Amino acid sequence: MASISETLCAIEQRAERAIVQELRLLIKEVQALQPTLTGEDLAHANAVQLKLEQLSRNQLAESVEHPALIEAPELDFDFID
Repeated sequence: MASISETLCAIEQRAERAIVQELRLLIKEVQALQPTLTGEDLAHANAVQLKLEQLSRNQLAESVEHPALIEAPELDFDFID
């Protein structure tokens, strides 16, 4: 069985390539571990959670900065009197 530290490191590695939805799941995994942790393991889990939350916010901010452009068709209103 992997140690808590190894598990947290694996979560950090997965987070580097994760999309927002996966990051949210990883955050929940870390939050589920936290009540059972103490000392350095708890500090490491808190740091991982902060990192995951920051990655998630960064991805959301990027999507807001560069929204997909949707072109509407031109409408011809010449027939309206």
